[in-house]
Order: sequence, then C-alpha cells, then structure tokens
Amino acid sequence: MLARRLEVQPRPGTLIPSELVSPNLVAPVIFKGTLEQAHFILPAGADAVSSLHLDLATEVAACRAPWDGANAGGEGAPWSYPYGLSSSAWWGYGLAPHGYLDLGGGHCQVGLNFCHRFLHLDLRGGTAQLVDPEVGDEFLSTSNWFDPERGEMWFASWPVEATVRRQSEPQAPVTVTIWKLGLASSRLDRIWQGDLGDALHQLALSPDRRFLVLAELGLRPQEAIPVPSREEAAPAWQRLLDGGLIPSQVLFLDLQTGREWRLPLQAAAHVEFDPDDAGICYLSEHNIGLVGTKVGIFGPGSIRKFLYGPSGPEPLGSFTAPGFFRITTHLLFRFRGRTLIGVTGYPDLIFLIDAASMTLYRTLPLPTPDPVDLTRAPHLCQRDSYGIAVTADGETLLVVGSGWIRGFAIASGQLLFTRTIPDFAANAGFTGHLGAVDVFVKATP
Repeated sequence: MLARRLEVQPRPGTLIPSELVSPNLVAPVIFKGTLEQAHFILPAGADAVSSLHLDLATEVAACRAPWDGANAGGEGAPWSYPYGLSSSAWWGYGLAPHGYLDLGGGHCQVGLNFCHRFLHLDLRGGTAQLVDPEVGDEFLSTSNWFDPERGEMWFASWPVEATVRRQSEPQAPVTVTIWKLGLASSRLDRIWQGDLGDALHQLALSPDRRFLVLAELGLRPQEAIPVPSREEAAPAWQRLLDGGLIPSQVLFLDLQTGREWRLPLQAAAHVEFDPDDAGICYLSEHNIGLVGTKVGIFGPGSIRKFLYGPSGPEPLGSFTAPGFFRITTHLLFRFRGRTLIGVTGYPDLIFLIDAASMTLYRTLPLPTPDPVDLTRAPHLCQRDSYGIAVTADGETLLVVGSGWIRGFAIASGQLLFTRTIPDFAANAGFTGHLGAVDVFVKATP
C-alpha cells in the first residue's frame, strides 16, 4: 500500500461555481524532473481543493525489474529505453499519471504510460496502491474499460520483451492479450490474443458490449531521433520529417462473432462510442511522435468516424483542419439535441465538432501561445497539455491546465469564469486527461 496524505486546503471562494451542474473532477499532475505526482480533486461548488500526493521513486526498483530482465543489451545499449530517452526520463514518462477510470465509491484506476501494475486511488480514504493483475509482469494498457453493472475491468497486456525488441526492430510483431478481471472475485478471463502493438493506449467496449476497440499510441518516427540540434544535423532532421511516423495499429473486435480487423493510423490513441448508436465509434489520429523528451507535431491530426458493419469498420467521415494539432483529448456529449465532440487542440484552441456531420461547430480560444511552425516540423511542443470536461447539463465546457481552470458557455463561446488552482508548484504540470469521478471530499477546518 502506498499510503499518502490527502491534503485539503480551505478556500474563501469556489473554483467551479456552485450553480453549475458539474461532475467532481480529478486532474493528474506531474512534478517535472521527479517521480512525484499529484491528483487534484476539484468538486463543483466546494470551498476546498483536495490533492493526493504520491512519490513513485520508491517503486522504480520493482517496476524496472521486468525491464532489466528482458533488456539483454543493458543500460549502455542505444536501444535500452524507448524514444531515445535516458533512464530517468523514461521512468518519468512511463510512470506518469495519464487519466482516470471511475471504479465507483470514490475509487479509480489511474492510467500509467508503461507499467506492469495498475495504480488505484481511494480518493475518500486518501490512499493509493499498485495492483498486480497477475498477468506475468507484462506491460498494461493505459486507459481501460470498466463495467459497473458486473464489476469487471477489461484491459490488455503485452510482454516487456516486445518493447525491448522494438528498440532495434520498431515494427517487430507483439503478442497482445485482452483480459477481463472481476474486481470483487479476482477472476481473470482471457478474451483474445493476437499480434498488435506495444504501446496500447485505450481499450473500450460499445455500450451494448458487443464491439471492442483497442488503440496503440505508437510515437516512434520512421528514422532514428537525431541527437544533435536541428542546426547541427539538418539532413538528419529532414529525414526524420520525410519518414514520418511508424503507423499505429487499431484493433476492431466483434465479441459476438469473433471477427477482427486492424487499421493503421498515425499515432492513434483514443476511442469513444456514439451515445445513440452502439455500432459507431470515433477514433483520434494525433500525428505526433516523441522526439527526445519533447512531443513532436508532424502535421494536423484528425478525428475519424467508423461504423461496425458486416465487413468490418466502415468509414463514415472525418474531421481535420490546418490548425488541428496534438488532439490529446476527445469526448462526446449531448448539447441541445445534438452530439458534439469536444477536442483539445494544441496550443490554444478547443474544437467543438458536430458528430453527425463531422463539421466544425465552434472553437474556443485559450491564452497559451506556442505557435506551431510546420516549416520546421516536427514542431517540438513547449507547453503542457490541458484537459476538458462538460457539465451534466451539457451547457458548459470546463478546461483545466497547469494551475488554472476556466469555464465556457458552449452556446455562445463566452468565457464564464477563470480561477487559479491554489498551491500549484512552479515545477508542476498538468498531464493527460481530466477524470469525472463519483467522489466528494469534505473540507476540514
């Protein structure tokens, strides 16, 4: 058990105005240059901010044991850690919190980028633990799916050895297994096994539990990452751009018939199913890669719309735009009789897309400048990401970044409020996605 304190800081006002019908939000934060992380709880209408602080430095030895055992090349080999990262940078990336899976009752699972354990938080009790799902110390998918009616969590795993091998053979086959785990019974069932990828980002089931989508967030460029600066190695950087990214693989699985299909996308990551049609899903194609410790933008991204048909996934449409960069979050919600897709765009535009027509509804601006210059692609991002959520009535978009929160009226695009998150350290940065969880932590005097 990683027991940690839950700090509650009374405030004279509220971060989220009490008149908004909002979920309780949780924001993942990293402290740059360390293995510390925090989870900020931002409840609507409450006079306090709560933060659960963890330091995973004590867990690195256990987490890296499977990696060291699989990595025959050793620490000095150039392929020891993915994406050309150093040992410290790799563990900072691999153990960083990314998003939340609400398990009910104030409990949630935190997605970690590369780890052989799940991080579970008890937000009411203020404790955390790394959970072993008993799949042989394999790496685990980052964002998973929970069936609240049956108390079952669906996730995927792959051998650590496959990621080691892909440092020298980036398109080597990877045996992936999909599992179903009963949280109360600890019963583990193998659902599927086959070849896919080694950076499994999100697994999701359709609302009727028939269809499954599993997306790989492959962030590897085709060419090796140049070590010198762009000015010192211009030809190498040009080859990096010309080669682009190694396509990610997306698995479509019909759980009723057992049929399966695969689709290559440029850095796929997230999937959301349509609230009105269980056979329609939306996939994000980020078009980004890791270049050292920076996220590199190789070009505009897209949101792709698919229908599960008799012959597999059929494309129904897509959305992209010249400034549609680094789309780290997309979520579906109902707004006045229509379905909208809210998308975070880098660095300073939120896109609202009409899901029926896959056309732009409106954009919302954020004051976070880092102009993307694709004449010098890949553009290396200098700003933190941010997360979005929608109030329960579908009228207000909430945006949380590194130390701030804002609210926008979706109908007009008007900025309704902006607040500063208290005690946000200078080296703290928002990372990943906002969580909406069923928990409220009462402030103490």
